Order: sequence, then structure tokens, then C-alpha cells
Amino acid sequence: MRMRLIIFTSLLLVLFSILLPLFLVGQVDPLTYPSPDKAALLQKPALDDTLVAIPHDDGQDATLLLRVFVEDEIVELSMADFLYGVVAAEMPARFHPEALRAQAVAARTYTLHRMLISPSPRHPDAQVCGSYACCKAFHTPERLRERWGAQYAHYSALIRAAVADTDGIVLVYDNAPILAAFHASSYGSTEASSAIWNSVPYLQSVETFESMEDVPNYYAETRFSFSEFRQIAQANIPGTVLNDGNKPYWISDVQYTDSGRLHSLHIGGISVTGAQFRQIFGLRSTAITFFFDAESISLQTGGHGHGVGMSQFGANTMANRGHPFYEILLWYYTNVTFARMSEVLALQ
Repeated sequence: MRMRLIIFTSLLLVLFSILLPLFLVGQVDPLTYPSPDKAALLQKPALDDTLVAIPHDDGQDATLLLRVFVEDEIVELSMADFLYGVVAAEMPARFHPEALRAQAVAARTYTLHRMLISPSPRHPDAQVCGSYACCKAFHTPERLRERWGAQYAHYSALIRAAVADTDGIVLVYDNAPILAAFHASSYGSTEASSAIWNSVPYLQSVETFESMEDVPNYYAETRFSFSEFRQIAQANIPGTVLNDGNKPYWISDVQYTDSGRLHSLHIGGISVTGAQFRQIFGLRSTAITFFFDAESISLQTGGHGHGVGMSQFGANTMANRGHPFYEILLWYYTNVTFARMSEVLALQ
């Protein structure tokens, strides 16, 4: 009899553990769905150096002069000095040297793309600028001294080496420098450019390597009371109607991209893109899941940034696991090849 009671109790506990999550849907962490098999990805063979042409262009960074709009004035900087300020501003100097090299190539390529393919109307008299909202973030040596303090000489040498070690190397598609977009961290996979910009062959969605163990604040939650959410929405989305009686329907028609990021949704009957929603509510990414409770709306996100191109934390994770800079770049930018900056300039 006692044995039957034990078996019966055990069956009840198993049934309870299965059914309980179904009644607590609003409490389930949406960011725990299966992540890609990164172990399998890391087992792919390293690229043979003899099969990857890395056409160094020694001295080109120092001789190419740029007109840069920075700190409200136009200054002339060599590509080497500009990249030093960009890499230092865009990627933590403590990252693995191979990740820093990958960042230097991406920044050089992006700069060349801005100069030759897509000049910005925001600064017609300058080829590039030091704003992350337009071109790329840029820090002057003075600002870096303040930022790094006693570590200035050490970190400065690391950044200079990353630029010098990749002197003149750029990524091209069809003999033109690519739009070498990058972002802080991805959640599971990167985003295809077609989801938020124009579709290009080299900015496709690929699985990425970083996880919550590699990235601070990999998961984030932002909670708004209903009144806060309504105030922000109505201030930024004209025509939004958010009545007290239908709060669960304030958000509807939620559409996600193939990479799991928010593509579009309706707020109070008005269509908004995922990128717009992220900007309006100040979120870290568009990998967003929504939760309602009796008093608020919770927006949970994974990763940081727009998700297109190279993930910087993903690059650092790959570097820490033995992948060289060129393999990192060929992973995140598909269908591309390496070229000398001087040769690309000569073709324009």
C-alpha cells in the first residue's frame, strides 16, 4: 500500500511539473528558447591561410588623408589616425587582438564605402564624421587619455597595432568596398540587411557565438506602467488610440523577422516598424518579447544593436576560441573577398 502511495505521489508531481508552466505563461522567460549549437559551429575547420588572400597594403593608411567632421569642425586626418580613434571608440580595447584587427578592417572598409559609395549629406564638405549616428564613433587622443587613465599607453598600443597589422586591407564585393556594418552583440543570429535596410548579398543572417556568459546585460528588461507606455506612444506615434478597456490589445499584429527580431507591429491601430519601436522606447535591440500583467507592460530584449553585420562581442568570442581576424570577417560578411585599399581607390 505504501509503495502504491509513493508511486501515485510521484506521478502527481510529474504531472504538476508539466502542467504548471501552462498556467504561468506570463512568467516564462522568453529568452530561453534553444540557442544555436555553437559547439558544432566551432568544430568547422579553420580556413587554410593559403586559401585566403590577405593583400596587405603597407603604408596606405598613413598616406591617405581624410576630411573628417569631428567636434564641430573639419580636420584632416590620415586613415591610420582616423581608424585609431574609431576602433578605440567602437570596441573595448581589452578585447582580443584578433577581434580588434577584425574591427579595424571593418571600420576601414566602412570608411571607404562612405567615401566612395554613399557620402553623407549631413557633412558635404567632409568625407566622414566622428558620430556613431551618421558614420562611426571617434575619440580623440585627449578623450582617450581621460577614458583610459593610467592604462592609456597600454590600450593605445593595442589599438595602433590592430590598425597597423591590417594596413590597407578592405572587404569588397564586386570590386567595391562593402557596407561593413557592425553592432555590439547579437541574440542567436545576426539580422539580414533586407529586414531593415536594402538587401545586399554580403549582409545575410548568420548564427553567432556570444552568449550571456560573454556579454554584460545580454538580457534586459524594461517595464512601463500602462500610463507611461501610453504617454510615450501617443507622443511619438500620431493617431495612436490606447483605451483603458482594451490594454491587452494595445499591441497587435506582431511580426518577427527570420532571425527572431521584431519586424513590425500595431500600437493602438498604427503600424510601426521594429526599428522605430526600439528607438521610441529606448530599447537595446529589436529582439523583443512582450509581457502584460495587471499594472504594466514588460519589454524583454536580447543582444544590443541593430544586429546587422559583425557582432563585436561575437567577434571577441570567436577570437578567444582561436579564430583569426580574417575568419571572423568572412563569417559575418558573406560572399566577400579581401582587397588592397589602393587598388579599390584606383578603380573609382
